[in-house]
Amino acid sequence: MQKISSSVYENLRPRQRIVASIEAEARGDETEIRRLSTSCPKTTYRQNEVEYSETMEALMGAALVVECDLRGCALYYLAARRSDPESARKFLQEISDLRAAWITTVSDMGIDPDAMQKAGPPPSPFFEPIEDLAPDPDHNNVEKIAAELKEIIGL
Repeated sequence: MQKISSSVYENLRPRQRIVASIEAEARGDETEIRRLSTSCPKTTYRQNEVEYSETMEALMGAALVVECDLRGCALYYLAARRSDPESARKFLQEISDLRAAWITTVSDMGIDPDAMQKAGPPPSPFFEPIEDLAPDPDHNNVEKIAAELKEIIGL
């Protein structure tokens, strides 16, 4: 590979540097990766306390994951309810367990579940008729899911 002038590296725009870094990663070119990283302009930032900002970001991310999982279970339930009642019941159980685990997780953080629901992603409207069909949560599974959620959030 030909030698590239250091001024080229110093004048890369962020998007160009990202593209070049990904290409270097794909080639396994550690020297190029290091050069792209060390030549990147350095900036000092002020931010909110890391524990606060990272936990808020992780909490909202986990809320999105829970909502996506709930939607997935609901869609699978709707698809299976007539053709595969056994699977449909399992999806209802997953909805119940996941919902209870999320409530447990936020409650253990001292967050009111109703406040979290209003602050997080909006629930899908087709949950309402399905949730009435869901069985009681399986507490062993709820504890396991809550532990996984707490790990995602960094608790």
